[in-house]
Amino acid sequence: MTMFQRKRIRDLKEEMERRHEVADSGADRLLDKLKASKWTAAILLGAVVLAVVFLWILV
Repeated sequence: MTMFQRKRIRDLKEEMERRHEVADSGADRLLDKLKASKWTAAILLGAVVLAVVFLWILV
């Protein structure tokens, strides 16, 4: 493997790690917003009820 290939692999790895950090911070911000929202529990409960009703209809 040439030095150029090693540098290219290292650069790609660093870019991938940077993208993962950005995605993680975005997910953390979304999770914080959901925790702060008073509607989160109602929305999740509604989603569960709809899923149960949908599965009940299928069976």
